[in-house]
Parts: sequence; structure tokens; C-alpha cells
Amino acid sequence: MKSVSMLRHGALMAALLLANAPVWAEDTLARIASAGELRLGHREKSLPFSYKDATSGKVQGYTVDICLQIYEEIKKELKRPDLKLKYLLVDGKNRISDVKDNVVDLECGGTANTAARQKEISFSHHIFVASSAFLVRKNSGIKTLDDLQNKKIAVQGKTTNENLLKANERTFNRKFEYVPVESTLDAVNALAKGQADAAFADDAGIWIPLTRLGKSMDDYVFLEKRLSVEPYSIGLRRDDPKFKELVDRVTRRMIQGGEMTTLYKKWFSAEQGTLPMSIFMKEALRRPSDIGVEQIAF
Repeated sequence: MKSVSMLRHGALMAALLLANAPVWAEDTLARIASAGELRLGHREKSLPFSYKDATSGKVQGYTVDICLQIYEEIKKELKRPDLKLKYLLVDGKNRISDVKDNVVDLECGGTANTAARQKEISFSHHIFVASSAFLVRKNSGIKTLDDLQNKKIAVQGKTTNENLLKANERTFNRKFEYVPVESTLDAVNALAKGQADAAFADDAGIWIPLTRLGKSMDDYVFLEKRLSVEPYSIGLRRDDPKFKELVDRVTRRMIQGGEMTTLYKKWFSAEQGTLPMSIFMKEALRRPSDIGVEQIAF
């Protein structure tokens, strides 16, 4: 018969083992199977990545198309052709917390995959690589960042781009006047209406709103100076390796099979032309990666 001290020792060892064991998140696939639906977080006006069409009300975009492929893979994995898809609106302030707090299963927007955010959620392979850029009027006389001293800059609040502007101010002793907006579309509109001297956002995000200006898009130009290069990824909860493996399986297949390149041409083309694919984007399509970047102002 075991002594009381041995039993206590065994209980203590078991408690220590449990304390040091990894804490797994809820099994996302099991939850999806039980609920009978995948919850897809989308943006309102994050063109062309994720947005709700004002005319049709349809949720669409570059990232949404990728997430729809993940949805099809989940149906196959669970053997649930009847699996429903539920669209839920997320914004720049709550998109990360909505993944963490189990509000959505996938965050399908235009979200930078940073080292800081990887402490909160997991990410898919990089699906896009953007650079943070300033759009100004050609006749504004603004050529450099020093020319933007004390000028009005339209930027979406609580985003990596806003943080980059603040970091640039601290590093180079500059001062900008912020014009807070809800989306990149709103930033371009603020510039077009004369409410701001520059719009600051990811170059790819600016592209579609800019093309919608028609012939007048030729009145605008990107400054040569960029503040960062940021990879975009699809967000999902941490510590759920089975679900991440499924997501990565789909994105890897799309990258290596050329489907991601096809989607790029679909979403980044307009009558005025196609947004040139950067060397950073080409590298992402050559070597799939989910590494989060450190946010550094160039």
C-alpha cells in the first residue's frame, strides 16, 4: 500500500506536468463541425482585399477568394458539403481580438503579419506583400517627407500605418497633422476632396480607390519614399496546429500551383492598367512563409 507521502508526491508531480503542458486552443475544426458553419471575418471597405459591394451587398475581394478556397477544403476535411458560411464584419480596431476571442474563425482582410501580432494570433502563409506609401497631388509641390512637415495626412486609425507615421515623427523629429479615416478608400477620398494633403496607406490598398477616380487618377503620384514592407496573411487562432495545417495546405497549394498569381491579376487590374507586382511579392510566391515581421520605419 502506498504511503500518504508517496501519494502526495505523485499528485504534486502530476500538477507540475499539467502546469508545464502546452495550452491548446479550442479545436477549431471540431467547433465548426458542431456549429455547422465557418465564420469568416471580412472588412467593410478594404479594397481590393476584403469589402462589401455597395450595389450587390456581396462580400468579395482578393483575400476573400483565398478564404473561400479554405472553406471548400474544410468541407472536404469534415465531409460536410452542407457546411454553411457566415460572414461577420470586423474592423481595424477589433479584427485581432475577434480572432482571439473566438468571434470569427478566419480574419480575411488586408492584415499585416507582424511579430507583435503573432503573440496574439496565428497567421497563414503570406498572401500579399505591400509597402506603406504616400499618395499626393502632382501639383502639390510635395516631393519628400520633409515637405509633409505640419501637413494633413489621412490615415486609418489603430493600424500599422498609423504606428509607422508616429515612429517616423519620433525618429526624424517631424510633425504630421493626422486626419483619421475608417478605410483606405476614405483616405483617398479625403485627399481628392482637399481634406488632406496626402493619403498614407499600403500601395496596393490605394490602387483600386485610385483607379475609381478615372482620368483624374493621373493628377496623383506616390512619393518615392516608403516607410515599410509588410506581408499580409490570413488570421486564425493560436495553438491550434490542426487548423493551421489545413489553412497552410490551401495557401501553399495556391501559391505553388499559380492560383495566387491568377488572383493577383484578377484583383489588381483595371482599365487604367495593372499594379506592377513588386519584387517582394514575387519572392513571397517563390518561397511560402508565415514569418511575422518586425515593424521598423525605414
